[in-house]
Amino acid sequence: MIELLVTVFSATFFVTVIRTTTPLLFATLGGLISDLSGALNVALEGMMLIAALTAVIVSVYAPWYVAVLSGVAAGGMLGALMALFHLRFKADIILVGFAVNILATGGTVFALSQATGGDKGTSINLQSKAVPAVNLSFLEAIPVIGPTLKALLSGHSILSWLGVFMVFAVWYFLFRTPYGLWLRGVGEYPAAPEAAGIPVNKVRAWSLVASGALAGIGGAQLAMFNYIGFTRDMTAGRGFIALGAVLLGARHPVGAMLAALLFGIFEGLAIVMPNLFNWIPGEMIQTIPFVVTVLALILFSYRAQRALKTRAQART
Repeated sequence: MIELLVTVFSATFFVTVIRTTTPLLFATLGGLISDLSGALNVALEGMMLIAALTAVIVSVYAPWYVAVLSGVAAGGMLGALMALFHLRFKADIILVGFAVNILATGGTVFALSQATGGDKGTSINLQSKAVPAVNLSFLEAIPVIGPTLKALLSGHSILSWLGVFMVFAVWYFLFRTPYGLWLRGVGEYPAAPEAAGIPVNKVRAWSLVASGALAGIGGAQLAMFNYIGFTRDMTAGRGFIALGAVLLGARHPVGAMLAALLFGIFEGLAIVMPNLFNWIPGEMIQTIPFVVTVLALILFSYRAQRALKTRAQART
């Protein structure tokens, strides 16, 4: 137990948590935007997976930033596809989302085999690029706390720093711009903004596109920094964990960030614990993030039910 505490409170574990949190954070922000518009995006998993493979393949032939943008574009196009089927063809949003996930599971394996010449498991035959890390070695010159700051803040992905900025950007968009008010109004009570002349379907369509684009950044981070290369089903349920983080974060950007960080901590524990507790089956340790997700959803449901009862009692 002492070894676990020493590991948890080390700079190395902090770096690991930031690395594991970043893909979850982007997917959570994407899920938050679509959820607030009234279009729950259950396809975050598939969007991340397709974006990850797209980014890896493009990175073989183009600079890393072009590969990341291609992953963003892939996620955005999947969001547009969901909007087309849900808003134009009136298909159920949940069924469309699961269809995208199924498409991603099989489609990425087929595309991977075509790109690698037959390998259906990994992209090891492809010389893919990585997202560069931000070097903050100058922090070491700060007296006393310099080495600690360097250990904690240096070496993170550019996309990790972008994720911090995106939390503020999404918050500002939602609560400080008229378009954010439109989006929240469409999700809360669509009849009111529609009566005011706001195009409800257009707002939801763009929210799904933005949701897919953010999930695409998460997929690119996963395949071009957390792991260099693509592996079959490498998202491993992160898209569904992101949905849980949206609810646990009370549908607020800052809350979503804290929830994603919580799940990132438990995913980090699942990485370091097998080396410390050899007697615990590795499969059991790997289930920790998913168990936490279920418990978080139960807690959220309990809190929501209590809030409804409190409101009902206040009215009476």
